[in-house]
Amino acid sequence: MSWNRILKYFLIWQAGIIIITGAASLFFPLRIQYLGGNLQNFTRNPWLYSRANFDGLHYIEIAKRGYGYAQQAFFPLYPELIRHLKPLFADHASAGVFISSISFIIALYFLVKLILLDHSLPVAKWTLIALLVFPTSFYFTAVYTEGLYFLLSVTAFYFARRRHWVLAGILGMLAANSRIIGVFLFPALLFEVITYLRAQKARLIEYVRTALPLLLIPFGLFSYMQYLIQSQNDALAFIHVQRLFQQGRSEKIILLYQVFWRYIRMAITVNRKDPLYLTVMLEFASGIMLSALSFLSLLKQRWSYAFYAIMAFVLPTLTGTFTSVPRYAIVIFPVFIFIGQWLSKSSRKVQIAYLLVNISLMVLYLSMFVRGYWVS
Repeated sequence: MSWNRILKYFLIWQAGIIIITGAASLFFPLRIQYLGGNLQNFTRNPWLYSRANFDGLHYIEIAKRGYGYAQQAFFPLYPELIRHLKPLFADHASAGVFISSISFIIALYFLVKLILLDHSLPVAKWTLIALLVFPTSFYFTAVYTEGLYFLLSVTAFYFARRRHWVLAGILGMLAANSRIIGVFLFPALLFEVITYLRAQKARLIEYVRTALPLLLIPFGLFSYMQYLIQSQNDALAFIHVQRLFQQGRSEKIILLYQVFWRYIRMAITVNRKDPLYLTVMLEFASGIMLSALSFLSLLKQRWSYAFYAIMAFVLPTLTGTFTSVPRYAIVIFPVFIFIGQWLSKSSRKVQIAYLLVNISLMVLYLSMFVRGYWVS
């Protein structure tokens, strides 16, 4: 798939986001509490400032002033990039959208290259389409870490697959400094080392020498933990502050079956006229989808992909909720490769039905998000 084709898909997708953002006021009244920028800026340019709603506010504040109350939940790489690029832009929101957008475009290019190592061009094409029409894909170009993290994780895998272990380690380190799940790139890419060297019938010393650059990956997390020790006297502050966001997260480990039971009860008890019900159902559906596809990847995909997909899904659920899981899902690329394989072999009717359902849901949830309703 050519760069021009990838760019075409991206631009069509962005045009759709812009149109939906403009039309969202027809569907939902504005909620002003967590809008990006102040109300005046938002009203003047909702196409920009709506992309900084909710968590975007925190990333911008960290970029401006450093970490404040309860903001340790947000890893440092992305706001640091915003801070350094801000002089090139009118404001921090513009810098954030630029970083996310450029990162995501490049990530799509490397995702195609990664897919083509194992699969045909139709699989790559449908993987990209499935990713772009997913109901929460709009977060990739918002003032969120999704676009940047997706680039770092996909390229870490790609360069590991191409046996560029040092580059894979550096990219993995940056990923672990932008999202906690980035640390799982370390064991995931160790599977790639083992797979490669077993085929070469290498000696033990070769395993050690080859895997050594991957030790850079956990350093991305440890460096942030060291900062938290110095500033908060708590290496795990990024976990401990979660309860302050009142999202029903527990500091005790909650197993997956318990989370499902909780959502079954919420599906019955939450007021269906409340927009929150739509969010609960999206979280529930995302939990079901990721449970099935991430564990099926054990049978259908490389061990490195399967391990990464399972850990990236399961870790957030250990807090007892699927809150934000619909957004976390979009960076778990093995799941979308799985969907791309299925769609590439499906009938035209199935493909069209898949697109219609997902685009409809994207219109709904993007409209909610840009009007100030919590989605993920």
